[in-house]
This record gives sequence, C-alpha cells and structure tokens, in this order.
Amino acid sequence: MLHWIFGGMMGLALLWGMAAGNGGQVAAQMLKAAEEAVGTALALAGAYAFFCGMLNIARRAGAAEGLGNLLSPMLKRLFGSSLPQEALEPVTVNLTANLLGLGNAATPMGMEAARRMGRGEDRASDALCLFLVVNASSVQLFPATVIALRAAAGSADPGSVALPAFAATAISTAVGILCCKCAEKWGEAAR
Repeated sequence: MLHWIFGGMMGLALLWGMAAGNGGQVAAQMLKAAEEAVGTALALAGAYAFFCGMLNIARRAGAAEGLGNLLSPMLKRLFGSSLPQEALEPVTVNLTANLLGLGNAATPMGMEAARRMGRGEDRASDALCLFLVVNASSVQLFPATVIALRAAAGSADPGSVALPAFAATAISTAVGILCCKCAEKWGEAAR
C-alpha cells in the first residue's frame, strides 16, 4: 500500500514540476535524492551488520538466556502469568535490541516472541498486546540507528540525541504500559 502512496506522490511531484516548466529540475533532484538514499543505506549497512552480529554472538554465547533469567522476575511481573516460558528468550533479546536502539535487529526476535505468545490462540492475549506496545514504544538507552544516521549525514555531534531519545521513549513506554494495564483491568471488569 505504501508503495502506491509514495509512487503517487513522486508521480504528482513530477507532473506538477513539468506543468510548472521545471520538469528537468524535478527529475534532477529525484535522481540526486535516490543517490543520497543509496549512500545512506550503504553507510548504515556496516552499523546494522555489526550490531546484528553482536546480538547473534551474545545469543549463541548464552547471554540472552542469562539476561532472560536476570530480567525474568521483572518481565513476569510486567506481563503476568500469561507470558509463556518459551517466549521469554525472544522477548528478552527483542527488548535488549530495542534498548540499544536497534529496531531492525530487534524485529526477527519480536516476531518470534509474538508467534510464541500467540500460539494456539484465536485472539491476542493481554501479554501479547502489552509486548506489542512495549516493542513499538521501545525505551532506547542508546539510539544506535539514529546516531548512525546522524553520523552518515555529517552531524557534528551525532550522539547529542541520546538523552532526549531516552526521555521520550521512557515516557512513551510508561504511558503505553499504563494504558495497557488500564485496558486489561477494564476488560476484566467487563467479563
């Protein structure tokens, strides 16, 4: 669906530029932007490969399981008894990757956690809904992707966004958890 929206926007911009007599300039800017997009993607590829590799090494070394054991009491309290034991490791790895600001690296484990949490269910459990909210808001101690993007764009201080990003994501996560817990209580009262 998005490809139709963005394709339509680009087509309309090109038509508008041609109608205004600036078709050549619009086409040149579109090509320049495409070139910059490829350059940014290549600059980010190294950072993604590094962090995805580190997460994989940590997982194979048992760090995810150890972190899961460490975080287990907090996660059990947060998600309640409806968090399946087999979903604990992917939930932990996903939340750890999100803490490090590696949203794209967190996605496969998030999908695996959601799959394990929703197994055998015909509708989303309270724990799965809460996981999706926490995953979407994702507290970021170190926003690696944003810092890498800022560095690739030539920012003088790419790390200056770390504290504001942490504050914003901590607040959004807290509000999301509060809303989920309220909806959970409201759902229990309605049953």
